[in-house]
Amino acid sequence: GGVGKTTLLKRINNEFLQTGYEVDVVIWVVVSQQGNVEKVQETILNKLEIAEYKWKDRSVHERAEEIFSVLQTKKFVLLLDDIWKQLDLLEVGIPPLNDQNMSKVIFTTRFSTVCHDMGAKSIEVECLAWEEAFSLFWTKVGEDTLNSHPDIRKLAEIFVKECKGLPLAL
Repeated sequence: GGVGKTTLLKRINNEFLQTGYEVDVVIWVVVSQQGNVEKVQETILNKLEIAEYKWKDRSVHERAEEIFSVLQTKKFVLLLDDIWKQLDLLEVGIPPLNDQNMSKVIFTTRFSTVCHDMGAKSIEVECLAWEEAFSLFWTKVGEDTLNSHPDIRKLAEIFVKECKGLPLAL
């Protein structure tokens, strides 16, 4: 945790929202440790602006059918943040991805087993090297502050080492 997975996913989200990519909808879902199919479905249904009467008080299967019927006609990007265990996308209602619909599912997880279990291509996000970490800290704190007292630079170096390259901690 804290290495920057969510930050990267936010940048991907913003890129799709701000540029001329030809997608019909970009859907962001925070799954988290307690995440379940119903919660994911509710977020997707709200984002797709599907009237509540079509899915409220319906079964997981009925909700999945509603999501599937809408998404199979769209080019979509589904961003799932912080998955802790395998999530059955078909159970959620996500149509199979193929070259014809050109839709994408991108997710973050702390666990390589989740990538494997979901059949996903994985990209490992690593901690920053010490020089990069210190540069990030320097940028955030500011040169004036770091140079305001002779002891501050040494203390900053100790602090950056303690954060072990985790951008969130820095």
